This record gives sequence, structure tokens and C-alpha cells, in this order.
Amino acid sequence: MLYDQYLHGLFAAINIPIYRFKATVTRQHNDGQEEKIFTPDAVLLVLTPHKQNQDQHNNHIRNAFNFAKNVNLYIGDILEITSADSYGAVRLPDKSLVVLGPIREPQILTKELPSSNERANIWGMKIRSANLWLQMVGQIVVHDEMPSEDENELYQEAEAYIPNNLKKIAQEVKLKAPHNQYRYEIAILDAIAQGDIAKVDRAFKIPKQGKFGVLGPTPLRSMKNHVHNLNALSSRTAIKAGILPEKAYALSDKFFMAAEECLTVEQCLELRPLVAKSFATMVREYKDSITSTPPPLVNNAISLISRSLFIKCTVKYLATNLNVSPEHLEYSFKKSMGIKLSQYIMQEKIKQAKELLQYTNEPVKDIANLLCFANKSHFSSKFKAITGLTPSQFRTTTTLSAYS
Repeated sequence: MLYDQYLHGLFAAINIPIYRFKATVTRQHNDGQEEKIFTPDAVLLVLTPHKQNQDQHNNHIRNAFNFAKNVNLYIGDILEITSADSYGAVRLPDKSLVVLGPIREPQILTKELPSSNERANIWGMKIRSANLWLQMVGQIVVHDEMPSEDENELYQEAEAYIPNNLKKIAQEVKLKAPHNQYRYEIAILDAIAQGDIAKVDRAFKIPKQGKFGVLGPTPLRSMKNHVHNLNALSSRTAIKAGILPEKAYALSDKFFMAAEECLTVEQCLELRPLVAKSFATMVREYKDSITSTPPPLVNNAISLISRSLFIKCTVKYLATNLNVSPEHLEYSFKKSMGIKLSQYIMQEKIKQAKELLQYTNEPVKDIANLLCFANKSHFSSKFKAITGLTPSQFRTTTTLSAYS
């Protein structure tokens, strides 16, 4: 079982008692509501860190078993360890309960660590590690747990949320349950956010434990819409990672059109990893451009500037949000980037203006207002000082080059 591998890995890392108990499920009715009761009835796994005689071993198992009987957790729920004498627990998909703890073993630790402060530090570290493990496994269980095989019941539950005027359309589409696990989607988006192409490849190789949902009346239309979904999620993930929105939208538009040109489901399936890799590459290049040398303060300033282009972004505003003095921020930025902070802010605003001029039909005056310039004239003078062209000239030039 995969979760047993996790348990052995945790035991090797932090050396605390671990138990897994099989559970039977009974149903109890209270006021017309059905409630599942998980009752431990067998020991499936015992991992203990210290040598024990048979009586001690049995006593520890009995204590953990008695704790398990009083724990009412649903699948994926966790109970964190709160002290060196308490237990933690998580309910797995097969209904079994994993119990961790207690961490305190005073007769052993006293010999190895005579200092009470050292013992407290060790216990604190183990508690934090065990709770992080519980949180991780709880999330994996929630993401990986598959729906029941009673698909008709699932369809009825889904249809309860569909407006009456759409029910006829929905009933004509045969749903496919269970769907691919949420962890698969998260793995792809995490890889894009990190700009890691290799991680994107690994994410797409995660074994599928479900099926693609039905997003259209035909298999091809459905798969094209799956490409569109990934495209939209990928572009928003890239924007959150620092990519200028218009730059991400421009790439997203191209992939939208590419998906519409696909003639087979197989072509759509081949396009999906290309979408993710392209956005991951965009993020990687962006991260390389801002993290190669700047210290954390400067990186934070750059990141904040990229999110503040549509407001009045000043040195004082940045310093206030970064909890430093304007003088210190300006000095650090100039030393690291070789350019004044105010100049960098203006360059980034003009860079955003170029995206808007090239990819939208917004009037120059509206773009000036959007980027918080004093007026159109002020915007035009700053734009020309950096690009050598007025905004109108730049728009005309880029439009002509796009059609040439």
C-alpha cells in the first residue's frame, strides 16, 4: 500500500511510534441524518522506535487502540499532535486510521539528552514534522480519493445544481466518473509557477486514476475545451508568478486558436503539454531575469512593482509596503540593478503600455489613465523618451509588422 511507504519513510525520518488500525464502518441514524461510525477492529501496522519487552509492546498498542476508538474522523481528516504526550491521527481512503505518538520517551531521552531544553527541542521538532506529514497525507487523501462506483448517484447529485432551463441539455450528456484526481492538475500548475520544464514533463506522466470530464457534445469538442481550460489556468498561473497580464493573454490567445485548429482528439492531447511547457518557459525566463543577482529586498520590490503598474506606484509606496525607508530601498535597488528605482518603475509602466498598445484597441488617453499618468501628454513624452516613438507611432509600427 502506498500509504505504508509514507509511514515507513516518516518512521525512518523522525523515529516516533506509528500504528495503523483497520476499521469497520457502521451507520447510525440521528434525527433522520445518517452518520458513518469508524470502529477500529484490527492492527495492520506497528512501528516503534525503542526496544520493548512483550508486555510494554502490547501496552503501547493497547493505549493507541483505545485512543483510536474515541477518534471520529472522516476520510482525509486529521488530528494534529499537540504535545509530547498526545497522539495524532489521519483517516486513509481504505477507512483505516493511522495513529502517531506519543513522542515522549523520558527514560530513553534522558540518557541521551541530559538537558531538559534539548529534550524539549527534540520533541518540538518531532511534533512539527509529524504534523506537517499529517497535513500532507490529509491533502493527498482528499485529492486522490475516488468517488463511489455508483455513477447514477453521482449524476443525480450533480444535476441538482443545474438550473431547470438547462436540465434537458445536461441530461443528453453522459458524464464520466470518476474524474482525474485534483493532484494531477495541481502538479501541472505548480510546475508552471516554478518555471520548471522537467516538472511539467513529470506532471503529465502521473498515472491517471480517472477520466477526462465531458466538456462538449463530441469527443473532439470536449478535448478542445480541455485544452482551453488548461490554457486559461496556465495563463493565470503565469500571471500570479509575475508575468505581465497582456503578455500571458497574448500567448493564451495563440493557443486558443491552435486548439480550435485541431482535427483529432490525439492532436489535442499532444497540444496540452505544449501549452503548459510554453507558460513554464515564460515564467522561467522571467524568474531568471529578476533572480540572478538581486538580494531579497530588491526582488520583493521588483515583484511588487509588477503587481502595482495600474496604481500610482512610487518609491514611497514601495518602501511603505516593504517596511524599509525610501532612502534604503533606493540605495539597495541602484546598487543591485544599476538603475534608479524611479526609472525602473517608469520602464515597467512603459513596457506594460507597449503590450496594451500592441494587443488592444484601447485609446492612448485611456491607456495613460489606466497606468496612472497625469495626462495623455505626460504619458506620450515619457513613452517617447524610452522608446523613441510616440504611442501612436509605436502602435502603427507594430500593427504593420504583424501583417507584413
